[in-house]
Amino acid sequence: MMKHLLLLLFLCLPLSVLAQGNVYEAVVVDSKSQQPLPYASVFVDRTNSTMTNAVGGFRIECLPTDMLRVSYVGYSTKTVKAGAMGGRIALEPLETTLDEVTVRPYSHYLKEAIEETQQLLRKHRRKKANFFYRQTAYTDTVCYEFMEAFFHGYSAVFLRDLELITGRFAGIQPDSLHYYSYYANFFSTSQIPVTAMPGTSAKKEDRYPLTKYYEQHYDVTYETMVDSLTPVFVVRFKPKPTSLPVLDATLYFDMNNYHLRKIEGNQLNLKVMHRERRGSRNDEELAAAFGVPIYDEIIDTDFHFVMTMTEDRGFVEVQSVVIDERHQLYGKTVQTKSLLFNIGDRDIGRGRKLQSWSNLHDVIEQKGYDKQFWDDHEIVRRTPLEDDVLQLFESRQLFGIF
Repeated sequence: MMKHLLLLLFLCLPLSVLAQGNVYEAVVVDSKSQQPLPYASVFVDRTNSTMTNAVGGFRIECLPTDMLRVSYVGYSTKTVKAGAMGGRIALEPLETTLDEVTVRPYSHYLKEAIEETQQLLRKHRRKKANFFYRQTAYTDTVCYEFMEAFFHGYSAVFLRDLELITGRFAGIQPDSLHYYSYYANFFSTSQIPVTAMPGTSAKKEDRYPLTKYYEQHYDVTYETMVDSLTPVFVVRFKPKPTSLPVLDATLYFDMNNYHLRKIEGNQLNLKVMHRERRGSRNDEELAAAFGVPIYDEIIDTDFHFVMTMTEDRGFVEVQSVVIDERHQLYGKTVQTKSLLFNIGDRDIGRGRKLQSWSNLHDVIEQKGYDKQFWDDHEIVRRTPLEDDVLQLFESRQLFGIF
């Protein structure tokens, strides 16, 4: 009996080890220029996927026999076996044909795309997903804030009604500034509307490109990207003068089914809550009994964004949102970046409802900090700079402090 038991354990051991998989790392690049492709999608299955970081690198745990689907809008998708992919994956850029008149006028394709987008939103508006979020802030290229969080929210067509599941943040006072400066609700910029919700009045549709009123508010140009499998229909929306929040962006559609694949550009005239804490940290601690000198203001800001879509769960939903915002503050360049990545149904926990004006720092602080949880949930590989910042903040035990 003992021999049989030992034999059974011996036979099961390799299967157990194999099931854990290996960790693979690589950089995704443009095959012609060899430049890295940031925020490309790396997909194994619905429970295991990631995206490349700002320098094109990714890390994923999977079996050597697993097939990785690497995709980036504007490039041919590539499938590689994990155990044979090497440290570099090159994607081929698609050819572009400018202002090419196809079988039907471009306006017909755009009309079909608008109708399909609104129909998809009506059908899947209640679909939700969990999202990984990372935010960093820099002044004169030095990172002074690091934040990570998990959100839960509606994901079909565009992101909305985010709930915080858990998060962590840390910050140090930049040497170049005499006070802390940060956006308290920067997470809300990831909620980029591309069309109106069902039942929205025509008056409130001004900011949205994918409505039947788009010609009143946008100048539009077109092009196509030729792919042997999926031709891509590209629409450039240039907004007419307005003080309302509006998109100045390029939208990419699958020409076969009119599904939105990517939107890239700038969001203009957006209002964000900006917060300052003046004086040193010690000054604030001494003054705590009398009230910390904190200054809030609502400011207008413009920012660049890239939002990609996926259909891995059977409907069109947000796969990732990347934001890059810059502004001048007392002669210094302050830059805030964020990325948000769809992790589908992966179980992280229950969420807490947020408003667009919620101060994310305050909400996170109420939940506390679990270091082991974050050690186990990197999700998107950090850049070397982000790793250095993380180690600095960890060594100083700054998480939960700002």
